[in-house]
Amino acid sequence: MYHKECNIINLAHSNDSRFDHIAAFDPNTISLLNWNIYKGQRLNWATDLKLFSNQHDLVTIQEAYLGDELEGLLNKNNLHWVMNKAFHLRKRASGVMTASSVKAILSHGLHQKEPWLRLPKATLISHYPIDGMKDNLLVANIHGINFSLGTMVYRKQMEALYQEIKRHHGPVIVAGDFNSWSSARMRIVNELVEKLRLGSVEWGSHHYTTRLFGNAIDHVFYRGLKLLNQESWRVSSSDHNPLRVTFHAL
Repeated sequence: MYHKECNIINLAHSNDSRFDHIAAFDPNTISLLNWNIYKGQRLNWATDLKLFSNQHDLVTIQEAYLGDELEGLLNKNNLHWVMNKAFHLRKRASGVMTASSVKAILSHGLHQKEPWLRLPKATLISHYPIDGMKDNLLVANIHGINFSLGTMVYRKQMEALYQEIKRHHGPVIVAGDFNSWSSARMRIVNELVEKLRLGSVEWGSHHYTTRLFGNAIDHVFYRGLKLLNQESWRVSSSDHNPLRVTFHAL
């Protein structure tokens, strides 16, 4: 059963005044980095994350591994963070994490268990203030179900995400590793996008988006925002390539 969980790890430094110099996002430019870092198991992941996340307002990470190296990097970049733990790996939390230059007003998480592995995949919903705007920015960070026969569990995961977003009237960013590696899965993602009236960041052949069986598996969707630019990089430090997107709030 898909349900809310209370094992979100709220970040430390939320009460540290060094990190409170930015109270709200600038509506003119909101930059996002989305990346599945493969639990930091490959060489140079920290170097690449430091390079790519520098000067971004939001960083949505899947397969985050809460070791000393990741914590130290976030601290050095003066980022708040919140994490929804999926499970423990080597006595450290692993799951989805959203880091930001602005402290989240509210965050909560969802879980869906993988049918075969029985390990949960996590989703994190966070709300952030935008300067001069009444409505907050909702940021959803999702790691999609991967191993399953058919799409029933995958559809449940996307339906739960829909239920979390449908009543939000402000700007929305939905980013993550959707594991949308089949046409059937991509149809379910497209249904979600259509129901929520989201725009899609389209990645042409000149971008290094991660694909499996010919299908893109990492996505960024949005609403109430104008897409300014996008970029991706080919890396060897993860089995996914990082995506950068910049928005203007409407």
